[in-house]
Amino acid sequence: MRYCLAVPTYWTYPGGAGQEEVIYDHPTPLDAEGTLGRFLASVAKLVNREVQVVIVAAATAPGLQAAVEERVTGLMGNLYQPPAYLLFSYSHLERLREFCRWQGGEEFLSLLSLTGYSRIRNLTLILANLFNAEVMVSLDDDEIILDPDFLNKIAADFSFLARDRQKFGVAGLYENPQGEVLAVAPTGNWVKFWPKIKWMNAAFTALLGEGPHLKMTPLALGGNMAVGASLYRWLPFDPAVARGEDIDYVINARMFQVPFFMDTDLRVRHDPPAKPHPLWLRLRQDLDRFWYTREKLLSQETLPGMTRVTPAELMPYPGNFLTEDLEIRAYQAHSVLARAYLEAGNGPDALETLRNLELVQGSWPSPGVFRTYLEVVKIWRRLQAWLSQPRVREEALRVLWG
Repeated sequence: MRYCLAVPTYWTYPGGAGQEEVIYDHPTPLDAEGTLGRFLASVAKLVNREVQVVIVAAATAPGLQAAVEERVTGLMGNLYQPPAYLLFSYSHLERLREFCRWQGGEEFLSLLSLTGYSRIRNLTLILANLFNAEVMVSLDDDEIILDPDFLNKIAADFSFLARDRQKFGVAGLYENPQGEVLAVAPTGNWVKFWPKIKWMNAAFTALLGEGPHLKMTPLALGGNMAVGASLYRWLPFDPAVARGEDIDYVINARMFQVPFFMDTDLRVRHDPPAKPHPLWLRLRQDLDRFWYTREKLLSQETLPGMTRVTPAELMPYPGNFLTEDLEIRAYQAHSVLARAYLEAGNGPDALETLRNLELVQGSWPSPGVFRTYLEVVKIWRRLQAWLSQPRVREEALRVLWG
């Protein structure tokens, strides 16, 4: 089985001090060692001529693009060289965009971007197509692959699931450095109104319960996810989703009657650095993502080959954040958090917390978000069908890497 192991890596200003135009959870400062080298060392034991590793390097601001590409090139050094390892960054993106222009594919340019989680994940699906991979394995650079049978488990899952269905996705779990799957919930009175980790842990607990190790799942983790060619050529991540793109992809697949399965034996060690952004900003991003996904669910239409997805079938997570009580839950959580900031003498963060609610009121998703995504899907399928042609694929690979 041919694999593409696709690994986004995110970088920011030296010392983490600078105006970021794109927010990622924990980008690596350019003057820090980071986690990419650790990841590459751990994945080396899986690499053979059937495994292509591609590192997709992105910056938090346009002025950092050249420095990020240079930094990651240096980290890959002499140990992680083509053809087994390849870097895709801003110079490669420009070459890919130019290639599309030369070939009359201007309509595809909107799908080619290194800005934002969803768009970067889409590039990994495109790269898997160019490498003609049977399976694209989505990983992250803050992970360590400890299981020597990691790819064998994916192969076994695909062999088993392909008996009954053409399209499906497989997701695995994260373990923290202590080997635990369940996350530690934050503290504070606001948490009882926004119990994200509690509900996420409840979902994982249900999946870890009695029964087979392979169960249908309402959620996936973008750093441990595998999709076959029949799916990655057929369905993109929604470019409008700023974060939570992994779970949104599971929901989109379900709309198209494509199931995802959680393999509770498929695990990676997840050991990220601390998140540098304030709590109110992380809540703002969560609120935006749940608001948008709920709007997509509400604007679904009955169409051939599709099914309506409801929050009830996505319980407890993310379904509990996609119901009609999202607004009141948001107001309660943000009001309590803002008060806590004020009591701590932190007026600016209290103001930003309340501004989260103003932003939501002032930027309602369009009722057409479902239709807009369907239009993206149409263009995506044309792009992936074109790139899968042997002549086009070979020329694109030559343009990108010589």
